[in-house]
Amino acid sequence: MLKHMRFTAVLLAVILCLTGCGDTAEKTTDVKRNSIIVWTWDESFNVKAVKMAAGKYNLTHPDTEIIVEVKENEKVMEDVKNILIARDYQRLPDIIMIEDYDAQDMLSLYADDFVDLTDKIPADRFVEYKTEVCSRNNTLYGIPFDSGVAALFYRCDILEAAGFTEQDMQNLTWEEYIAIGKQVKEKTGTAMLTLDPTDLPLIRLMMQSEGKWYVDSDGTTVTIKDNSVLKYSLQIMRQMLEDNIGISANGWNDFISAFHKDQVATVVSGGWIISSLKENQEQSGKWRVARIPSASGKKDNAVSNVGGSAWYILKKSAMCEQATDFAVSTFGLDDELMNELVDAIGIIPTTTQMAEYDNLRKEDPFFGGTQVSDFLAEMCDEMPVINYGRKTYEIEDIIEQEFQGYLVYNDLENSLEKAQMKAEAVAKE
Repeated sequence: MLKHMRFTAVLLAVILCLTGCGDTAEKTTDVKRNSIIVWTWDESFNVKAVKMAAGKYNLTHPDTEIIVEVKENEKVMEDVKNILIARDYQRLPDIIMIEDYDAQDMLSLYADDFVDLTDKIPADRFVEYKTEVCSRNNTLYGIPFDSGVAALFYRCDILEAAGFTEQDMQNLTWEEYIAIGKQVKEKTGTAMLTLDPTDLPLIRLMMQSEGKWYVDSDGTTVTIKDNSVLKYSLQIMRQMLEDNIGISANGWNDFISAFHKDQVATVVSGGWIISSLKENQEQSGKWRVARIPSASGKKDNAVSNVGGSAWYILKKSAMCEQATDFAVSTFGLDDELMNELVDAIGIIPTTTQMAEYDNLRKEDPFFGGTQVSDFLAEMCDEMPVINYGRKTYEIEDIIEQEFQGYLVYNDLENSLEKAQMKAEAVAKE
């Protein structure tokens, strides 16, 4: 990991206090730097976006260096928490990306350590389901970035080899999706999707499509035992495993490798996966997109979200004031930049200005000339607003453990009852 010199002169400390950035009294003052440090993940998406934003910002701020340090999502959270607990503020980055599932946990513990952006970004600048996630007690702390709107990306050439048309992939139920997957596997030898019983983004996707979560709308009351959508989702996951329509993928690299190496016919994921799909240009023209399968039978309402994230500025970082100006002026307010990012990385923005983004309506040759970005953007207005609560991943770890028991003993009710009790204990922490 790169080490950077830090600048914390007395004059800057005074300015930061006046602009809402943190008191620097606990910083180490003999360490200097004049660069904004950003922590994020995903080279082809988030990292590329920061570098593009930095290029625009440097046109008017040529002396400001923006450095991106690449860390996995979990590592960003772990390192920032440890620094804040230790009050070792000289080691803080200036800007971090936080996945939406982690946002409320971080803000419940460390809201005072993040810059209040309420008066810096118009209240109606971003769509509701994103500003809700990035706010606490009616205070906005995050700049929403990618939407995470989910879709079914599929290889039309592999599906055609199994006898299916593009029309066959529209408005599916999950049962119909599995039935197609069985025929694809039988006729072509290609798996339908990647599966990892210890990682459950599909469960999250199915639940949000029905407006449900591991917790109730208050964000704290655990709703597992009597959650019919969760029950259905776990049954679908089990059916996929039993019908052997998937290929095992352990972690991000295996997931990416599977579709780059023609090992799967579909990818069910957030729109942010587009940049990774396009890394293999040999597959250009072979991909198409459809709505995700429906968990309720209401085929025209199959809208959900997977992941998504936002930018947060650390109040006690060395370059807080400059970092705030950079993040707000670029990711917060620059529609021209967001339009460029649509074309460059396939982002589906979450601003309310999307009608102004011409690149959303471009025909994409990688997806056979379809307007894939516009297709995804149109679903953002239909997105169910969910309170993820504080403990998404902790509760999901419990669900994963009990899911293994369900696979062995086929007693879902018992598994859900156990998960309910364990999750209630975690939610109280």
